[in-house]
Amino acid sequence: MDGVQGSSTDGDMPLGLSKEEWTFYQFVKENPKGVKFSDRPKDMGVEEAYLAMNTLLKKNTLEVIQLNGENMLRAIDLRDAEKASRLNDEQRLVYNAIRATGGDGIWTKDLKKKTNLHTIVLNRTLKTLEQKQEIKSVKHVKYPTRKIYMLFDTTPSSEVTGGAWYTDQELDTDFIDSLKAACLKYILARSFPRNESVRDAVYGPDYEHYPTANEVRRFITESRISSIDLSIKDIGSLLDVLVYDGEVEKRLPFMASRKTRSHLPTEALTETPCGRCTVFTFCKEDGPISPFSCEYFKTWLDW
Repeated sequence: MDGVQGSSTDGDMPLGLSKEEWTFYQFVKENPKGVKFSDRPKDMGVEEAYLAMNTLLKKNTLEVIQLNGENMLRAIDLRDAEKASRLNDEQRLVYNAIRATGGDGIWTKDLKKKTNLHTIVLNRTLKTLEQKQEIKSVKHVKYPTRKIYMLFDTTPSSEVTGGAWYTDQELDTDFIDSLKAACLKYILARSFPRNESVRDAVYGPDYEHYPTANEVRRFITESRISSIDLSIKDIGSLLDVLVYDGEVEKRLPFMASRKTRSHLPTEALTETPCGRCTVFTFCKEDGPISPFSCEYFKTWLDW
């Protein structure tokens, strides 16, 4: 409905808005972060702009928000404004307070503070709005005992549902375990050279093609292992768990991007892993890289 284009006749405007009101509304809507009270469309006088603004506020098509401590005007979706226009004052107050929270919803205790309505009045209003299917209550994964409200057609945010790892507010451990196994299998396949003639072959210290989180995500998506579209943040969480479990190691940025040129002459030392190691300067007994745990050094000695 808010996509309706204006015309020269007032009767054709949404919600019966006048041509000036529609012009002012579109001006505010073009600025999602809001506009100042002193802002107005081009070719619109100050008095004309203030009249349009006041009428739009009364018709619930604009709202006042605070941004950096300053009061601003922001446009309300005309579909929501139309719904609110059919409600009484108490219902409209509660509806708008819930609408403003989007997919995060609002707890009844916070809603009471925001609307300043008596508990009995608030509960009655919430029940009426639920019956009209204007709002709905959902469970919050972090606060299961709290009653959270949001608009009926609003999709709960991942903050509320727990994201991809939760089903009906319950941690889906089977789903997580299957994805972890798939990620580990893919990383293993990309971490060791396919050389059947050399047992336990490993890449050299300058190898830069270990899989990234983006590549793991692409593998999961293309393999259709998950019916849920996992974000890079979701994949990062899975990989972090594998790191904590000791299944994989996270290669530090300087290990992947820094190339050091050895100033040593070509001699026996350069034939050892240490002589060609790109992180040689970081290698010490109690450092992030240690000769006691270096897989390349151990493989070289065994050979």
